[in-house]
Amino acid sequence: MAKNRYQSRNMDNLGTKSKDYYQNYWYKRLKERQSSPIRKEVPPFLVKYSTYGAIANQIPFKSKILDLGCGGGNVTQLFLKKGEVVGVDISQEALKKAADLGIKTKLHDLNKLPLPFKDKSFNVVVLTDTLEHLVDPLAVLKESFRILTPGGWVIVTVPNFARLSNRLRMFGGDPVDILHWFTKGKAEHFLKLVGFKKIKLIPTGLPFSFLFGKLGFPGWGKMITVTGVR
Repeated sequence: MAKNRYQSRNMDNLGTKSKDYYQNYWYKRLKERQSSPIRKEVPPFLVKYSTYGAIANQIPFKSKILDLGCGGGNVTQLFLKKGEVVGVDISQEALKKAADLGIKTKLHDLNKLPLPFKDKSFNVVVLTDTLEHLVDPLAVLKESFRILTPGGWVIVTVPNFARLSNRLRMFGGDPVDILHWFTKGKAEHFLKLVGFKKIKLIPTGLPFSFLFGKLGFPGWGKMITVTGVR
């Protein structure tokens, strides 16, 4: 596969440094106070349109759910009401926080494939704010396809590179942690390449990103949430 022209850093030597990269990433994240994934001021009837509430809303009840890149479980905990959840991450410190929230955890570097799960063993695979941090996102999507049961769902949420505010992050004073940038078209294309069907964009993010999506301008939103069926 040709190199992503939106890569924000040279990844040629990242393979040997990936552990340090992710540990540093989580060191910074864990120092931050974990806020609720859904703001308290969001009325209950609008929760399903918020970025993370919409993800949980896509998951059928009684599902077996795999969250790849679960971190401290701040978002993953929303899925516990939908079924059995397993969270995967490279950071042992982050997984301790996830376990404290009642999430089953698995320590694993998502760049080391194949993933340690059997074929067709989950109904839903979630990649929330994860795919853009991986060395080979397409390969991880292929693994997600393998792990899913027939008719199972993949749910992917990534920052939208078409959004000006996200593009400006590349020129900030701090190093950008994102390895791949995605647009709506690119995210959908990756899912199609892997073999997912019934691919659709879920307009999410209050107030403006959801409205942009509903008005037919999904490229204006801050985040992109795309689903596909195995």
